[in-house]
Amino acid sequence: MKVNQAFSLGCCHVLPLESAIKIAEQEKQSLQPKFIEVLHYLAREYPRVIPREELINQVWDGNDYVGEKGLTNAIWHLRQKLNAVIEDGEAIETIRKVGYRLLIQPQWNKAVPEPAETSFSPATDTGINLAQKPKLPLTRILLSLCLLLTLAGIYLFNQPRGLPQAKIIPVTKDPGTELFPAPSPDGRYVAYQWRTPSGTSNLYLKDLQHGKVAAKQLTFDSASEGHSVWSHSGNYLYFARYNSKQETCDIVQLDIALNQETNLTACPATGGYYYMDISPDDKTLAFRGSEPGEEHSGIYFFDLKNRGQKPKRFSCLQNCGYKDRDFAFSPDGRSLAVTRRVNRFNENLYLVDLTTKAEKPLTTGEEDIVGISWHPQGQYLVYATQRADIRRGFILDVNNLSKQDIGIEGFSYPAFAKQSGALYYHQRKENYQLASFALNMDVATSPFPLLQSEFSYLYPDYSNTSGQIVYVSNESGFYELWLADADGQHRQQLTQFKRTIRYPAWSHRGDKIAFLAPTPDEQKESLYILDVATHKITAIKAPFSRYNRPGWSPDDSAIISSVPHDNGQDLFRFAIDSSSYQQLTNDGARYGVMISDNEILYTSLNKGLWYKNLAGNSGAQIKIPGNIFNGLYSWHYFQGSLYFKKSLSKAQQLMHYDFANKQLSTLIRLPRKTFQGGGSLTMLASEHKLLFSSSRSPQADIKQLAHPLFN
Repeated sequence: MKVNQAFSLGCCHVLPLESAIKIAEQEKQSLQPKFIEVLHYLAREYPRVIPREELINQVWDGNDYVGEKGLTNAIWHLRQKLNAVIEDGEAIETIRKVGYRLLIQPQWNKAVPEPAETSFSPATDTGINLAQKPKLPLTRILLSLCLLLTLAGIYLFNQPRGLPQAKIIPVTKDPGTELFPAPSPDGRYVAYQWRTPSGTSNLYLKDLQHGKVAAKQLTFDSASEGHSVWSHSGNYLYFARYNSKQETCDIVQLDIALNQETNLTACPATGGYYYMDISPDDKTLAFRGSEPGEEHSGIYFFDLKNRGQKPKRFSCLQNCGYKDRDFAFSPDGRSLAVTRRVNRFNENLYLVDLTTKAEKPLTTGEEDIVGISWHPQGQYLVYATQRADIRRGFILDVNNLSKQDIGIEGFSYPAFAKQSGALYYHQRKENYQLASFALNMDVATSPFPLLQSEFSYLYPDYSNTSGQIVYVSNESGFYELWLADADGQHRQQLTQFKRTIRYPAWSHRGDKIAFLAPTPDEQKESLYILDVATHKITAIKAPFSRYNRPGWSPDDSAIISSVPHDNGQDLFRFAIDSSSYQQLTNDGARYGVMISDNEILYTSLNKGLWYKNLAGNSGAQIKIPGNIFNGLYSWHYFQGSLYFKKSLSKAQQLMHYDFANKQLSTLIRLPRKTFQGGGSLTMLASEHKLLFSSSRSPQADIKQLAHPLFN
């Protein structure tokens, strides 16, 4: 599609010939040409709704495979740029199951005249003698030529050096998910974790010189092995082995040639992600760990030359205000790139001097870092981020802190081969839909999709009073609050927070919604209340910096939430019209529901479902033991019945417990990952259905990115 006419959208000037936009007095910002073409077409057809198929046909010449992902990526990036300068609402509207519409009337600049098409030649000319044509002055010709060369140079300089000039080479494409690539130093082999559709996970080794040969299995057990790293000699592979049944974790060295394992030291049996890296001199193995009694996990160094010594903690230990998560040694061995998490909404990259521990911030405004790796020459860091379950990759110049968007959807956990410089990553896209399960069927049927699209929908809560579902959707690039009717129709966006919102909960009267989100500076978390009628949002007044998912007291006068405090983490009651609060439990409670003015059901790290009478002096009582009730959040209490998710090794079950009769029953057995991890259940009482977030098992594959910047 030919694009050359400039136009304006409010204070944003779109310059198609330069593939750039200019906002007010700011410097020009380059965009991928395809993004500009999409915006130009939306502007040209304003205010018409443009079907997705039409945009793909116009911009990608009908290439559906590339266009489907490319269009989603383009709309996301355009919204990121335009919404930041639009005062009222969105710049581009998504029309569900149809397409997109530009909401700002474009103002077109004077059209650039296109040269007339001619086929002039002396033999066919009948009107003008070539010898009689006026000659331009030489200085004017030279000036025109210089101007053309300057414009051409500006145009080429501003072209993005991302995906259009890069080459993607598939490495794996097996069923299930292949995660966390670890290339050997020479780039010949890639080790990775393969999670089969049945749920087992082990480490595998792919020989890239024999691409058609099946990957070799390296580990054979029921434990989990994920992140791994090679020694620079290429002789050993290091990884963590976590056994959930035995609640043990070991750091393991695998001799590749002999296929012989050696347990080096213990690692914590909690934490989930066992990040790992090795120093350039092969002397120090770094891993994420913790010691008993420590406030939080951190980076530990293990001396590979003196294996009898205990690992030493490198990270801050007390009163830190953050915790270190992922890390990577610089190629010269002098620094460590570290991701530091302040809270679940704030994680950024830092460069830490290994000798002095002096630190330098490398990024700001990120929410979740999902992988970092150094280019062997040490100038660039490649890292990936995740916000609202949308993953993106960046190339960061550590000298001037400029960064470039790689432009690959789902890019995460990059890893460079230390010697060859080849870059590998795993590509994975999360997607969640809202599904319902009918409880009044004689024969259990599979859950039925209620809301599904290319976007993700999470944490539904239904109000039997208002007859509406509140949930979060990432279609704006952030998880914002949305409303829908019980059948998923008449959707309405409630917030323009431009920060990630989680865990919405209806008040019993159906007039307010409590939710969790970061403070404007994203340094802390806060509980917020939205008045549905006025859309006014207020924050709970309390001195805590972290909260968990909220619930309401029976009279709607207070919010119930779990918060960390000096002696652990417990449920508190927060009055909504004052700054008063009250601690309700003292046994590590994580999520609770008040079933009367003085009774509460809750979950804690002690496993199982617990009950406490707040008016009495008796302690908590267990209602359902942990071997049956093995989750923290995916459960719902309704009129004397409890519905909850039970996780098995290779499946999930939806369970029902009748409190009056003390009867437990299985409603349906479902495949693993049917329920979104940590998701919520809610009851549509009028239709006798349960509503929940259902995950689509993502196909994650290992790929190689050949980027011109690294050649």
